[in-house]
Parts: sequence; structure tokens; C-alpha cells
Amino acid sequence: MKPVPGLSIENQPEDVVLAMCLYGEARGEATVGKLAVAWVIKNRAQQRGSTIKQECLRPYQFSSFNDQDVNRGKLLTAYKTDPANWARCECVADILMFTMDPTHGADHYYAPAIVHPTWGEGNPNWIQTAEIGAHKFGKAP
Repeated sequence: MKPVPGLSIENQPEDVVLAMCLYGEARGEATVGKLAVAWVIKNRAQQRGSTIKQECLRPYQFSSFNDQDVNRGKLLTAYKTDPANWARCECVADILMFTMDPTHGADHYYAPAIVHPTWGEGNPNWIQTAEIGAHKFGKAP
């Protein structure tokens, strides 16, 4: 799957938006790290009765889709500029529905080397469920 030429990120098909999200958020992670991010998206969609695409595009949830994020500009062209990483993200998007959740129900994640969100570690209501690659996964208050 590749982005449909001429369509904005918001108008791309759901599987493409998921691959873009994985590329923008977890392209440097191993396959299980990408899969864990995909499961956070899926878990949120199930909790909220929404779609994976709606969760990926929900404002300020996945930073790579924010207008000011440097990764946003790469999302529509990643399949050309970084084909190996794009292909791995596509594969994870394709297999998501056939896998078990490595995050054990997480609905949030963060990379402690980059950010320390107020809802994460240190918050008494944060429940960490997994640590995969550079990310901590859990249930936020």
C-alpha cells in the first residue's frame, strides 16, 4: 500500500494512515516495537468506538501528524525516500489484526529519552504494562 497521489494525509485510506503513523512514530523500532504502537492505536479505537484512522488523526495524539512536527512532511513520501522502513511499517499494518497485543492493553506510550509526560511514570495513576524498545507502554489516567 502506498499513499494515493493527490490526496492529503487525512483523506488517505485507513491502512495507509496506519502505516504513516507507524513510520512517523516508530520507524526506528524493531518489528515488535512497531506492532506495539499499532496496538495502542487499536486499543484506543476499541475503547472509544472509533476507527484506527480516527485515532491516528485525533489532534495531538500522535505527534508525527501535528502540523509543526518535522515528521509530518515525510509521511506522504516515505515509501519513496525510505522504502525499507516504509515496507516494514506496511507489513506491521497488514498483520495487526492477526496478532496478539504485546502491550497488554496499553492505550498510551512514550519514549523516556525524548519526553516525560505528566500522565506517565511518576503519575500515581499510570499503569505500565510493557517496555518495548525505546518506549514505555501503559494505561494513562
